This record gives sequence, structure tokens and C-alpha cells, in this order.
Amino acid sequence: MQTKYIKALSIKRIYAERIISGVKTIELRKRPIGMELGDLILLYETAPDAVIRGGFIADRTISLPVPQMWEQYHSMMAVEKEFYDSYFDKCEFAYGTLIYRNFTFPELHLNEIYKLCSGFTPPQATINWREDWYIHTKWINVLEDCRNELMQKGRLSKQLNLFIY
Repeated sequence: MQTKYIKALSIKRIYAERIISGVKTIELRKRPIGMELGDLILLYETAPDAVIRGGFIADRTISLPVPQMWEQYHSMMAVEKEFYDSYFDKCEFAYGTLIYRNFTFPELHLNEIYKLCSGFTPPQATINWREDWYIHTKWINVLEDCRNELMQKGRLSKQLNLFIY
């Protein structure tokens, strides 16, 4: 499995915990940040935690006017209306990536990430996981299982690998 389907997402601990626990089933952003159906999103919890201990498989991403997003998806957001309004102040659209499945992983702290992933920089929003970086076996198993499940459901097509010689 190629790392092109693995991304790290910068997130506050409280929201990472809500995703991992299953309370938060949509991740909101002010702009699209490249999370695609079937991607494994590693939740990089920002300082002071600076750790990856969970993640999710991305479902589809939707874009709606800010009031309409709240109206249709507020029960999945695990945020208060006041916070939502403040976060999306002056935004016309809200982008939400639905969470297909959530996971916990063995903790990987920033100091370990630096040792195992040459050139790693904590993401501002998302970063693509590089092929030369550490990959935990559980990450690959989760990714392969969910992508296969999505393919069996007809929601994801098999990707062709094209080799140029």
C-alpha cells in the first residue's frame, strides 16, 4: 500500500479525542485540505501534546454554505454553536469531511517522529506522509481493510499503478 493514501492532520487534542471516541463524526475546515475518500488521516495533536495516537479513514468531503452546514450536520460536529459561528466568521462556505471509521494507534510522540521521519515538520493543516517515513503495521492494516471494504461497497474504485520504464 502506498503512502499516498496517508496524511497527517493538525488538530487540537479535544477534537482528536472526540473523533477517536466516535462523538465527532465530521471534521470541519474553512477550506478543502485534501482529505479524500479512503485516505488514512493520522491525527497529529498540536502542542503541548505533539503526538499521534489515533486517526480515521476519510469518507466524502462536503461543502455547504456555513448556515446550511450547521443546520444539516450539527449533531455530528461535537462543537457548540457559539464556537462554530466564531470559527466560520467571515466564511461563506464550510468544508466537512465525514469520518468513515475511527481508530486508536500506539502513541507516537513528536520526538520519536523526528527520529523516525527525516524532515518531518508538524502540519499546519495536512501533510502527505512520505514513503521514507516510519509506518506502523496497524496503519497499513487499517488502511487496506477500509479501502477494500469501500471497494466492495462500490464507493471506491481500485487504483491502477502505472510504471514508466
